[in-house]
Amino acid sequence: MAADAAPPARRVTRRATLAARLTAAAVLAAGPAAAGPPPRLVLVVAVDQLRPDRLDAALPGGLGRLLREGRAFDGWLEHGMTETCPGHATMLTGRHPAAVGIPSNEFFDETTGAEVYCVRDPSAGAREIGGDEGLSPASLRAETLGDWLKRAKPASRVFAVSGKDRGAIVLGGKRPDGAYWYRPGAPPRFTTSRYYREALPPWVEAWNGAHPPEDGFLATLPEAWEHGAAAPGAAPDDFAGEGERFSRTSPHPLRAGNAERVGEQLFASPFLDTVTLEFAGRLVEVEDLGRGPAPDLLALSLSATDIVGHNYGPSSQEAADALHRLDADLGRLLSGLEERTSGRLVVALTADHGVLPLPEWLEGRGAATCPEPGGRTSALRLGADVLLRLWWRHGPWLAWPRAWVHFAGSQGRVDRGLAATRHLAPEAIAAEAKAAIEAWPAVERVWTAAEIASGEGEIAELYRHSFVPDRCGDLVVQPKRGCLLSYYDTGTSHGSPFDYDRRVPLIFFGEGVAPGAGERAATVDIAPTLAAVLGVPVPEGLDGRALPLGPAR
Repeated sequence: MAADAAPPARRVTRRATLAARLTAAAVLAAGPAAAGPPPRLVLVVAVDQLRPDRLDAALPGGLGRLLREGRAFDGWLEHGMTETCPGHATMLTGRHPAAVGIPSNEFFDETTGAEVYCVRDPSAGAREIGGDEGLSPASLRAETLGDWLKRAKPASRVFAVSGKDRGAIVLGGKRPDGAYWYRPGAPPRFTTSRYYREALPPWVEAWNGAHPPEDGFLATLPEAWEHGAAAPGAAPDDFAGEGERFSRTSPHPLRAGNAERVGEQLFASPFLDTVTLEFAGRLVEVEDLGRGPAPDLLALSLSATDIVGHNYGPSSQEAADALHRLDADLGRLLSGLEERTSGRLVVALTADHGVLPLPEWLEGRGAATCPEPGGRTSALRLGADVLLRLWWRHGPWLAWPRAWVHFAGSQGRVDRGLAATRHLAPEAIAAEAKAAIEAWPAVERVWTAAEIASGEGEIAELYRHSFVPDRCGDLVVQPKRGCLLSYYDTGTSHGSPFDYDRRVPLIFFGEGVAPGAGERAATVDIAPTLAAVLGVPVPEGLDGRALPLGPAR
């Protein structure tokens, strides 16, 4: 199951940017949009953590149909820090994370050094309805396809729905008509923030129910998540390395057990995508999408593949069952939308990142490449090692050891205040931390900000596409291929610049889209391609280009 070697990332230059604009103009003039009126509805589906090698045209539902009848490109991410928030940010902005201002799920405040969640907004006007914190697209430094569409066609409506707040918020852009997400805390519900509206619409309140999980959408779920027949080629149901929190074997608790945990149990199951797609279908009906005077946009981020993949790995029985359920659920939504729009529907499907298989799965198949025995390295132990080394050299010795370097994902930032009290330059501390981390067998390299800015080669360019100077740390840790740096001793993750994390499905389907296999493409190409389909002008300076969707000429 070792992934193929990655071809070089496309180098984005002024010439490439000009070519992207010329390509977009050509598609506007001669592509799908020129063959007739624009679609009534554009549906964007981001399947969190979906590797393209897991898709099969023989799947009987929506995923299989998109492969059989759509244009499937060789899809890639063109940035190095492969996490959910930046992955989503590329899809509908046409820009790399560096330009969007979203380098990772969590980044650093330049002034305070505090860790910042990518969609956190401390303003009172962004408070989550039913929550304690503010959530909005305030950190987003680029407009999205929905913003372009509403500027060009004010009658168009734009909505985003996801199992995760960041999925909906980043896809929705700055001025959508609505963004909704699932909140697993008690009581579990779909919600939004006051950035979008002051209160939930009555239909959402009815959807949630008055006393969840006794009523509302939670009442429709089974007591447990049971797998179907064993998936051929997948790992045994109880496999080494799988997470144990919600059982390593079928059945997994869903509504069963402690009522306070139902929300979390749903979040860790494929039924999260089921209810997200059902919620989206209800939204389409209530808002009457696809039948207005201008084309509408609905962006969906489906999160269950990610949660299940993290817990059990992409080759598990759980992942196989989740994929088949998603295939069936998506098929039902597509059929309903086609009927609603009289076939004037265009769909784009992709993923925000891939994932590393369970290290235990790779070892069992003789495909392990990590020099660390077992393929796992504890990020906690690595961080503690750096802390103790720096404290031993620089103190302060008469106080509890303080972290000289704070970590957010793969990034590390030197504590400026601590460095100042010891009269040390942050660059000197960063250099010491770099040397300490690079001594670990699972680490390929630690990149400094200066090395990212001036480095040559594919990896340096991928990290430049991720790096936001005022939001990134002093260091970025690159693992060795096949090595998992994690805070947990089970499950798996993503975040590296390697192909298993960067390769994603990229499929267009619908009116004016010729079936077949497309060329190499990237998630930054989705927005300009859909803008061409919609007949919407794109901003200058995009990193992506409009892809050809019509018949070959």
